[in-house]
This record gives sequence, C-alpha cells and structure tokens, in this order.
Amino acid sequence: CTLISASNVNQPKGNFDGPTRVSMLDANDQLRSPEEYANLILAYKDGAPLRLKDVAEIVDGAENERLAAWANRNQAVLLNIQRQPGANVIDVVDRIKALLPGITDNLPAGLDVVVLTDRTQTIRASVTDVQHELLIAIVLVVLVTFLFLRRFSATIIPSIAVPLSLVGTFGVMYLAGFSINNLTLMALTIATGF
Repeated sequence: CTLISASNVNQPKGNFDGPTRVSMLDANDQLRSPEEYANLILAYKDGAPLRLKDVAEIVDGAENERLAAWANRNQAVLLNIQRQPGANVIDVVDRIKALLPGITDNLPAGLDVVVLTDRTQTIRASVTDVQHELLIAIVLVVLVTFLFLRRFSATIIPSIAVPLSLVGTFGVMYLAGFSINNLTLMALTIATGF
C-alpha cells in the first residue's frame, strides 16, 4: 500500500500567480487509469518484475458501492460546508455565495452547482423576528410608562434611556467578542420588558 501511495503523488508541479487568480499546473504524477495501476512493479522475483496486476484485480470504481449521492434525480457530488466553532454562520454563507459564480465559471460544461439547503434563511428570519419583538418591547415600555405616570416629561426618560442602554450593551458585547444571536437578542428583549 505504501508503494501505491508513493507512486501516486497527487500534487501540482507548480502554479502561475496572477494579479487576480492563481492557476495550478496539473502535471502531477497521479495515476489516473486502472492500466497505470496494473503496471506498478511491486517487487522482482528471479529477475522478473512482479506487477500489481499479477496479484490483484484492479477495478476503476467507487470504494463503497453502497454509497451514492443524488440531487433532483441526478447523480451528484454533495458538499456539506460547516462553520468552525465561533464563526458567524451568516457571514460564512455570504462569503461562499460570493465565491460561487467564480467557481461555476471554471467548471466543465454539463456540471452545475446547486445549493440544496441553506440554514441561514431561517436564522435570518428568526433574528428579524426577535429584532421586531425588541422594538415592540421598547415601544411598550414607553407606552406603559406614559399610561401610569401620565406625564410627557417622565416618558422621555425611558424613551431615551432604553435605546441608549441597548446601544451601550451592543458596544460592550462587541468589545467582549460576543456575537449577536437569537439568545442574546431574546435576553435583551426580556430585559427591556422588565
């Protein structure tokens, strides 16, 4: 197995660095067909080479025949992209979507890139809902203050203090490295209501 790995080096010979794109030289020593594998010399016995085809059956096929991917009734290669811990999911997806047109332009004809699932749509909708709830909580705090105190001057204080407190909280969260997510927004919404 070590001989096969050593004879099948999958590394580019170099690259061309341009101002906007790097092109790899694909002249590597990778074995690409069953015939190339079949002629690998494993050892010599009595001066004659012992080839891989003499001791093994070489087949060009999937390693696991029970594993296949289908998308929209077509054979497919599925690529699942997951964020690293601490990374912003929405930022990762936006950056990938920005890179996709350049990737699809370099694919051979007949190949297509399709996004099957995108969790950020529900995340964005959820964050938007919590933001609306936060605004409603601020308005309700101001209205309740006005209804109970019945003085416009007393109502101005929470109408300025609550948004200013939220801005200060977001500033401290940014400096501390906390992300704005559903949990933090919901906590701020609950805190605003009290």
